[in-house]
Amino acid sequence: MSASEGNPGDPHSHGPPPPPEPKTPMWLPALGAVLFLTAGLVWALTPTSKNETEPGAPGSEGTVAADGGAPNPHDHPH
Repeated sequence: MSASEGNPGDPHSHGPPPPPEPKTPMWLPALGAVLFLTAGLVWALTPTSKNETEPGAPGSEGTVAADGGAPNPHDHPH
């Protein structure tokens, strides 16, 4: 008996090979590329905020006014 035949009771024996995977249609990767490029263009062409310290933005003065300007007890020197 050759090694390629295997033993039917052997748990490591393999069955018949699986059927080949279907081919990916060419429009699917093209669609992915178009969506990727569109998202990149939208991101690149979207105007950013000219004033990065708008009221309500993290780190702006609007945040200090919202909490009453109370000092953080963890900010004092020891």
